[in-house]
Amino acid sequence: MTQNYDLMMQDELKGIEGRPRLLLHVCCGPCSSNVIKELSEYFDITIYYSNSNIYPEEEYVRRRDELLDFIPRFNQNNGRQITVIEEPYDNLTFTSHLYPLKDTGEKGLRCKLCYNLRMRAAYDYAKREGYDWWTSVLSVSPHKIARWINEIGESLDNGDGPRFLHSDFKKRNGYLKSVQTAEEYGMYRQNYCGCLFSYEEMLKREAEK
Repeated sequence: MTQNYDLMMQDELKGIEGRPRLLLHVCCGPCSSNVIKELSEYFDITIYYSNSNIYPEEEYVRRRDELLDFIPRFNQNNGRQITVIEEPYDNLTFTSHLYPLKDTGEKGLRCKLCYNLRMRAAYDYAKREGYDWWTSVLSVSPHKIARWINEIGESLDNGDGPRFLHSDFKKRNGYLKSVQTAEEYGMYRQNYCGCLFSYEEMLKREAEK
């Protein structure tokens, strides 16, 4: 039976009391925009930007800077105090982990490993710093497999650290809302997921047009 992760999240949010601290792994500004808007109603959010998968470095910097430009404006417009934590960029090491699975394509095992590496880093940080909850915005994309994202989160939630917030953020027009919010804030929206191999696949698609 297929799990409805959006309904699971709605049930978890109903039990929220006060404003617990949430560490939110974010891949880019556009994907995070509507997620941040919705979750900031329940949590005090810290954004965790750990995305050494992104190639080339210029693209990494562009996505990071779009996020860093967006958050202060969002805070001002919505009365929030969201902050951003950035981990060091190490694309060479990250790519070496993905290389054996480089030909499995989008939504293949390469992507599952990529989710796992970034989400594990987010969980480790959230546990070390004493956050109450953690999750990732990755499920907002129609190109991401929400089941894998939630299974990874569940596998790390062993009861002695922060709780994992289930999600399928693309549901209830979540992806469309993120596109609209990105347009409202004039954000750059990339045309490939991020890693070297998705970059090469994008160039191939462009050449075949």
